Amino acid sequence: MRIYLSIFIILSILPQTITGQRYNFKTFTVEDVLAQSQVLTVYQDSKGYMWFGTNGGGVSRYDGVNSTILTTKDGLCNNIILSILEDSKGNLWFGTDIGLSQYDGQTFINYTTEQGLSNSTIWSILEDKDGNLWFGTGEGVNNYDGAKFTTITTNENLSNNIIWSILEDKDSNLWFGTNGGGVTKHDGATFTNFTTKDGLNSNNIFYILEDSKGNLWFGSDVGISKYDRITFTDFTLEEGLAENTIYSILEDQEGNMWFGTNGKGVYKYNGRTFINYTTKNDLSDNVIWSMCEDREGNIWIGRDWENAIKLSLSTSNCGIEPIYKYKNLNLLLDD
Repeated sequence: MRIYLSIFIILSILPQTITGQRYNFKTFTVEDVLAQSQVLTVYQDSKGYMWFGTNGGGVSRYDGVNSTILTTKDGLCNNIILSILEDSKGNLWFGTDIGLSQYDGQTFINYTTEQGLSNSTIWSILEDKDGNLWFGTGEGVNNYDGAKFTTITTNENLSNNIIWSILEDKDSNLWFGTNGGGVTKHDGATFTNFTTKDGLNSNNIFYILEDSKGNLWFGSDVGISKYDRITFTDFTLEEGLAENTIYSILEDQEGNMWFGTNGKGVYKYNGRTFINYTTKNDLSDNVIWSMCEDREGNIWIGRDWENAIKLSLSTSNCGIEPIYKYKNLNLLLDD
């Protein structure tokens, strides 16, 4: 499955209040940032550079003035980029649909099944607190210790071999969101599976997030499950959602939860009520695949789009000036 995305950013300027809060969307344009118009993933590295992985155009790095494009001609193993991570040593890792690329800023090292990956489609990447890298693939989880890959599958009690998302919680447990198997927790020694039989609202888990209070949130095709390490609490249509399929979850710096849906835009949850933002509020698209808050507090949202580039840049908070030309750029301002 290939996901077609474009990006826009939410810039919060004024202190937010729950009651009466309103967002205004402004549309700009951009033409000279990306290598290709369909953006699958966006990432900010430790230096503040923005990286945009595209569907066939490779990776674009934007430094605030210039955009540098890296493709297979530069050593990237494939131009379709599904996931991006910077490790603790400063290397960037790019997950593609035919392998994995490690980039030290100068050269690429590529990994495929020939180097030990169990599968060449890399949906998710995580570095744990010990510096080990974990890759969610279409055939299990691959752990890389810097020398070799170790594969974990259903043979080791992983609930399903298709891994959409990976999270390490505050207690160093790893959580794997799967396609049809629910969630698997790995404490370093044993694997524990959670499914609908345990209270999870679905066994298809697209996204996992741990909030600042230690609660785990699971986005699925049947809404949201919140897990306080004892019980599951489900949020669906009955609790105020207008769409049950949740592709992405974010907690902002003020503790609000954001949920990206399949067709109903973005939901903001303040702990009591859901507030919905859609195209009726000038949101450019209602299918939200991914969300990311950068270190300046800007929220980047990846949307489902087929033809146009939609990328938004903060003109004040981000430290990144607008690029020379703009096309269909959406900036969400707090009013």
